[in-house]
Amino acid sequence: MSKALRAVFFVLAVGCSAAVAAPAPRWAVAVLPSGHEFALEVAADDISRQRGYMGREKIGPREGMIFVFDDDGRHSFWMKDCKVALDMVWLDVSGRVVWTAVNRAPCPAKGDCPSIVPPVSARFVVEFAAGTVTAESLNRGDAVVVLSDPPLR
Repeated sequence: MSKALRAVFFVLAVGCSAAVAAPAPRWAVAVLPSGHEFALEVAADDISRQRGYMGREKIGPREGMIFVFDDDGRHSFWMKDCKVALDMVWLDVSGRVVWTAVNRAPCPAKGDCPSIVPPVSARFVVEFAAGTVTAESLNRGDAVVVLSDPPLR
């Protein structure tokens, strides 16, 4: 095989593998009222929001995931295929806590997996390891500062 033909195959192989590779996760930092900082993986598109923490074996004590939505709404969640318990925090567009769901256990392998539906609208939802909301004394009305470049909408 000629060098030119090998080069074409190389470019095609690299291009194809890059096209199917998942994009690198985007990160943000949340500063809670306690002053503690959490590294947040950003889920801002349909695929990353649907995947969430599915299949993850653990969440670090200063880690989380922020789900970014285009509009305010009563964004519901479920624990399908999650392997760890989670705390969920709904934030309004200004970063104020409007609702929490704490220590939500993963759904059983078989059986119902109920949705967790907030009673109020929110723009963002942050998931933390179970126990974080209590440990951080996070309450409705508290401000969570989320730093991201570019800023979350």
